[in-house]
Order: sequence, then C-alpha cells, then structure tokens
Amino acid sequence: MNGTLRLLAAAVVVPVVLGLSISVIWWASGGEGTFYTTVPLAWLPAVLGLLIALWLLPVLVTAILMRRHGEQVRRRTLSEQTASRRRLLSRLDHEIKNPIQGIRAALADEPSERQRASIDAQSRRLTSLLSDLRKIGEVEHTELELTTIDPTALVEEAVATITEAPGAEQRRLTVSLPTAPRPLPSLVGDEDLLFLALVNVLTNAVKYSRDGDAIEVRGRTVDETVVLEIADTGRGITAEELELVWEELGRAQEARGIEGSGLGLPMVRAIIERHGGTARLDSWHGEGSTVTLTLPVAGPHGRH
Repeated sequence: MNGTLRLLAAAVVVPVVLGLSISVIWWASGGEGTFYTTVPLAWLPAVLGLLIALWLLPVLVTAILMRRHGEQVRRRTLSEQTASRRRLLSRLDHEIKNPIQGIRAALADEPSERQRASIDAQSRRLTSLLSDLRKIGEVEHTELELTTIDPTALVEEAVATITEAPGAEQRRLTVSLPTAPRPLPSLVGDEDLLFLALVNVLTNAVKYSRDGDAIEVRGRTVDETVVLEIADTGRGITAEELELVWEELGRAQEARGIEGSGLGLPMVRAIIERHGGTARLDSWHGEGSTVTLTLPVAGPHGRH
C-alpha cells in the first residue's frame, strides 16, 4: 500500500488499540461506574475507539477500491495507447513504403520523362505526409495564440479558399449562417489553427464527393457554444469505419484510391479539442457525411 493507504489503515487500528489500552488500564486500576446501566465505565474508551474505527473503515475501503480502479484505468489507457501507436506505425510503414518502392522502380533503369514525373509525384507525396505529421505534433504541443475571432468571417474566408481547390467548381456549395436577429457570437481561439481545421473539413467534403454533389456549411449558437456543420452528399462511409477515420493515417474503404494521407480529420480533432470543443462525424454510406464542430465561446478553459 502507498503512504495514504497506510495512514488510513493506521487511523482505523490506532483508535481501537488506544481505546482498548486505556480501558484495560482504567479497569485494572479499579475504575467504577457504568454507562447504559450495565457496561463498566472503564470500557467507554474502547467502545469509542471501536466506533471511530468503524466510521473510518468505509473511508479505507473506498480508498483501496478507488486506487485499484485507477490502476485498472491506467493499464487500460496504456494498452489502448500502445495499440493505437502500433496501428499508426503499421500504417506509416505502408504509406512510406509505397512511394519509396515507386521511386526505386523508376530508378531501376535510366529514367524516362514519365518515370521522372513519377519520382517527383512520389517525392511530393512523402513530403506532404511528413509535413502533415509535423503539423499534428505542432497542434498538440505548441502554445495557442488566442485572439477574439468572428466565426462568420472565419467561415467565409475558409469557403473562399476552398473554392479554388480542384473539383470545387463542380460542387453545389452553399453557406447558411445566422444574420438576424443575432449573428454568431465572437469566440476566443487561435485563428490560424481554426482556419486550418475548417479548410481540412471542407477539403474532405470536396475530395470525397462527386460532380454535382451538394456541400452545405451551416452555423448556429447552442448555449455558450458555436456549432459549425459541414455536410455533403458525397460517398459517405460505413458505421463500422466511423472511428477509424479519426485515427492517424486511418482511411475508410471509400477513400482508397483517392489521394490523401489520412491525417486531415485527426488534425481537425486535435485543433478543436485544444480549444475545449468537440468534433463529431455522422455518415451514411452512399449518401453523405456531416462533420460537426462545437467550440465554446469563452475559448480553451473558459478564457475570455
């Protein structure tokens, strides 16, 4: 047992031993009188010590159970983290091995113009992958530069940026943000990171939808939070793969064959959670998806 549990154990034992010792000495020295008419008064300290011990015993038992529960939670968390990192390393090995093999194949002979283009494409894929991994590390550990942000202006800027992405012109993109009687309230956050999160979600909506599909950006206020929804009528994913896409390098079956690293949504979640918010994905295979970003107006840890 650790120091706290030893202290509690002593707190249970000491009153009983001390009370019993006092009672024995008192009784042996000829203590007189009774309480409750029949019990010798000399035994009162022993009874009080027992009562104190009985009062402290539940505290001791609760502490032991909480300690055991804490150890179980820590072991389970460590096991989950280990499994998650193993999956990441396995996916990373796969993602890096493919472009390297492509480069080696192109270099086997004197490279032609087509092979040089393949080498360049594979090199850019590796560079993009490593860049995204570095961004996630920075998001998780660098200090936030908090300012007061107008979420309406932030969304409009992100939408204007995404309209230049390949395929965006073939999508039906609409934005629906409240203007009357009250627009979205200002919120506290790191503007650059929140902009990056929105662009990533919008990029996915364009990438995993088809020509003519709809992409809707909606916003509303719920209690003390700003809720932003990016919905599309694209490919969607199965219910079994919903959690997979939040894992680093995790990609749904529908995303296979589409260029991407599988780091976009994990980065989005990391950014939103660092702001004290939540990121949720609802998807219906073959029908489309909705990403919901919920951000507290007061910012991380309730800062104003």
